[in-house]
Amino acid sequence: MKNKLDIVDWFLVIALGFYLFMGTMTSYGQELKGITIDKSQIVTITFEDGSRDKLYQNTDDGVKLVYIPKGELKLTPKEYERFVKLIKKASKRTKSEYKEDKYIINSYSWSDDSVYFSNEKNNIGELFIEDIDKL
Repeated sequence: MKNKLDIVDWFLVIALGFYLFMGTMTSYGQELKGITIDKSQIVTITFEDGSRDKLYQNTDDGVKLVYIPKGELKLTPKEYERFVKLIKKASKRTKSEYKEDKYIINSYSWSDDSVYFSNEKNNIGELFIEDIDKL
């Protein structure tokens, strides 16, 4: 009887270690496509600006991406919570628009996999529906 408990105990320890390792790796591995979020006192969302063109340059090795235009959205933690709530709401509708003081969120019938938002400077960001749970 003692040997069976030892085997079961080792199995539980290994299973728990594996679970903790996988949980840690999946939380570090989550990335949003083209968006970074710094969650300190002010939440800063930096995103690729879809309203401006990227800059490419010809090189000896072929075409090289030189510049990616960026937009920025700064929110308080409370505003950020509202932003996430409205993004989730917009992702469930085919056509919607939510206007706030610092941003506008849009979903369109022609785009099934993205929700768009813009800041006060009219920089346009795209958030894929599959990434919304990572916010």
